[in-house]
Amino acid sequence: MYLEAEPAEVKQAKAPHELFMVNLLLFHLLMTPAAIVIDIGTWGLLLPLSLSLTVMGYSLWRARRAERQHRLVMLHWKLALRRYRVLLIGYAITAVILLLGYLLTLAMDEGSMRQIMFTVITRIGVVPLVVMVFVLAFLESSGLSQAGSQEVPDWLFARYFPDELEQDNGVDNA
Repeated sequence: MYLEAEPAEVKQAKAPHELFMVNLLLFHLLMTPAAIVIDIGTWGLLLPLSLSLTVMGYSLWRARRAERQHRLVMLHWKLALRRYRVLLIGYAITAVILLLGYLLTLAMDEGSMRQIMFTVITRIGVVPLVVMVFVLAFLESSGLSQAGSQEVPDWLFARYFPDELEQDNGVDNA
């Protein structure tokens, strides 16, 4: 759905998607692999995660403030929050796989085999998160494009402004 907005509002509508992309690129695609290569252990995975969660918290706070702004701005912050939920699902899946791997390695007697198994499970465990990051990068580039062309998905507009959508379709509420 097209929403007419001023250029300043269009710029504000792009902000949540730009912040999301920076989060994905900086913390997930650059910092996490670098931390793994440097081999700083668990902290190498926890630092990007905590920084990413901080950005998510800021986005939640900012989305609540955007409810008083133009509809285009508000809806694009809501769209970004919805996509952060998908990223959180990726975190949860990865955490479950890593926890199961950790528990599996506790049952092993030999120390070197335990280390090998933990390394293998760690590499396998991050795959769901990596896939989510790439999918979300694609979705966010699409969201950035939609914000620039002053569009929002119809389902999102219908969720927050159902009465206005019915009026636009010629449906009488009486």
